[in-house]
Amino acid sequence: KYSHRLNYALRGGALVHENGLTLGQPFGETVALIKAPGAAGVGVNSQTGVRTDWRGYTVVPYASPYRKNILTLDTTTMPDDVDLELATQTVVPTRGAVVRANYATSVGNRVLMTVRQENGQPLPFGAMVSVPGAASSEQAFIVGDGGQVYLTGLESNGVLNVKWGSGAQERCQIHYALPSAKELTGIIVAQAQCR
Repeated sequence: KYSHRLNYALRGGALVHENGLTLGQPFGETVALIKAPGAAGVGVNSQTGVRTDWRGYTVVPYASPYRKNILTLDTTTMPDDVDLELATQTVVPTRGAVVRANYATSVGNRVLMTVRQENGQPLPFGAMVSVPGAASSEQAFIVGDGGQVYLTGLESNGVLNVKWGSGAQERCQIHYALPSAKELTGIIVAQAQCR
């Protein structure tokens, strides 16, 4: 007469890996671990209910062994401050394996910057813009017509190095502070001078 009963049931999978613990739907025999650092809440195409966690990790619970598994992140669910180098990875796991799909992400502001030299001329077409201290292959951007350059992964303010030749007069630095207003696309439009 005075008893109460409370039951809970949880169903899912937990995968412990070198970067921590990732929870997901119940696993099959073969799974794929997706790693997209900083890309929180991103869905995986053709995988109902599979989304990355707050760190950018998720598990695709049923992968086909010995076959190409094409894993595509749903870029329409991507946060505004995250860009992907490639949205699709192909993995071929063995039976019973946990295979990793690594996605190169760039986290930070996306900026379309028009840059002028001290003499008022736009930066030369093809000039290379880089973030000091970053690996050059990961954070190098090419200047287009009229001194415009599309940059990703930028902090709100900082310094950029520019180089378009080997001479001392063919390099300069941009000290920038980004405006807070973004376009509807999530891209900040900015002007800067290279000194």
